[in-house]
Amino acid sequence: MQVSQASNQSAWKRVYQDALFELDKTRLRPKVEAALKAVQDRLFEVRFNPTDRSELMQLEDAKRKIMLLAKHDLQT
Repeated sequence: MQVSQASNQSAWKRVYQDALFELDKTRLRPKVEAALKAVQDRLFEVRFNPTDRSELMQLEDAKRKIMLLAKHDLQT
């Protein structure tokens, strides 16, 4: 794995975890939006540059969780 790939992989995970663990409702939406963008950007990279299949599965799972979190945020 190249350094840039490792960096990109850890970057989306940090943004994703930051959104998942945000308790302040006023700060949640921007973090969810940032996490969704980070995951989608990394999904784009992974799909066009073959890489570790487990990361692709992690990204798909993260995207589903973020979408659920965003849906819940909009309802409250």
